[in-house]
Amino acid sequence: MSKRWVLHGLLIGLLAVSQIHAEDFSALFRKSLENNLQIKASRLDESAAELTVKSSRSAYLPSINVQAFRIGFDKPVESYIPAGFFGPESLIFPVMEQNYSQATVSLDYLLFDFGGRSSLRGLAKKGAAASQLEMLSTIRSTGLDLLDVYTSSRQLQEKEKALETASSASIAHLEQVKKFHEEGLVAASDVYRLQALVAKIDAQLAMLKADIGSAGRALERLTGEKVNVSKLSPLPEVGDVSTCPEKALQNREEMDLLAVQGDMHKLKAAGIRSTLLPKVFARVQYTNTTDNFVYNQSNTSFLVGVKFKLFDGFNAHYRRHSELLKAKEAKLQQDDTRRLIELQVRRELDQFNALAEKVEALQRRQKAAEENYRVAKLQFDEHLISSVDLADAITLRAEAEAEFHAAQDGWRASGLRVKLLSESMEDALSWLKN
Repeated sequence: MSKRWVLHGLLIGLLAVSQIHAEDFSALFRKSLENNLQIKASRLDESAAELTVKSSRSAYLPSINVQAFRIGFDKPVESYIPAGFFGPESLIFPVMEQNYSQATVSLDYLLFDFGGRSSLRGLAKKGAAASQLEMLSTIRSTGLDLLDVYTSSRQLQEKEKALETASSASIAHLEQVKKFHEEGLVAASDVYRLQALVAKIDAQLAMLKADIGSAGRALERLTGEKVNVSKLSPLPEVGDVSTCPEKALQNREEMDLLAVQGDMHKLKAAGIRSTLLPKVFARVQYTNTTDNFVYNQSNTSFLVGVKFKLFDGFNAHYRRHSELLKAKEAKLQQDDTRRLIELQVRRELDQFNALAEKVEALQRRQKAAEENYRVAKLQFDEHLISSVDLADAITLRAEAEAEFHAAQDGWRASGLRVKLLSESMEDALSWLKN
């Protein structure tokens, strides 16, 4: 079974289970496989390339042409011989039937062309392979774009939750401070301070909702469906990614695509070379006419010949060498791309490891901020601290919670990014399916 059909089978399997989880990353990725316009365009390009492969077979088949026509004259077609040539008087005699019909059927076949047809056929096959690699690359880049938007959306979602928690706590404490103020236990400035904090959080939530709306539209563009950004599931953990740099060099489409492009330039050079070499061709032609002045009204002719171009102003020479230079250029680009891929994956792997340490540190910070808020609330109830300390505790808890979840999502997204940058798309799609 070809690689293309294995990939299509995985795509169908992914789409069949696309409704299992409404708003997790895997489900949205599956939706993008079905609805993303860039992926659809790459599939059409792949199908067009397959048709080009089929059409290239015609180079090995004969061409058959049919021609039929009827000729009519308003005056007889006659030949005139002046007097003195064959006798004392001029001669006039008909040379063509006044109206006649003729039909011709011809079969032309190229017997040999020194690799021109095989170059054309090979070029079509390489073009189909390049289209498939470009489709895989489009799926990979779409997955990476979706991951970036999904991660930022998740961070906005967690920040919104943290701010809503802070808002609820601030409003509750504001009511408490108002009662304390009415009882003469705190100054009016404490009330105003908490009112300012509530207003600040409301302003942050208003701007955050606008950002969430933009994130939703970005997800809709990538997936083709409306997405509820407030209900996105946490990203999955990916496990061990230490071997990903080595996998990336084997699996990335850019490497194979540049190799295919180099082969295509070599095939183009071979095809151009064949235009300067002889071509052996044959023709069989059958003609039938109603012209009574043609002795054999039904006739079949056979022709075998050789033709070649003596001089074309060095056009083919320069074009051929241009294609060979482009093949060398593709090889250099392939070597540079190998270095860039390794650099890209290792940099992301370093980021993944650093984010793991950051998540651990921010988790400790979140626990400390949570405990600080609990203690501050008790102390404020006992009038041991002012509303300044309480407001600071509320703000610190909200910031610590949002930063911890943002770092956690960033860490998981970094692991997924390493995997998407390294795995073959068949393995990545199979992993997402499971």
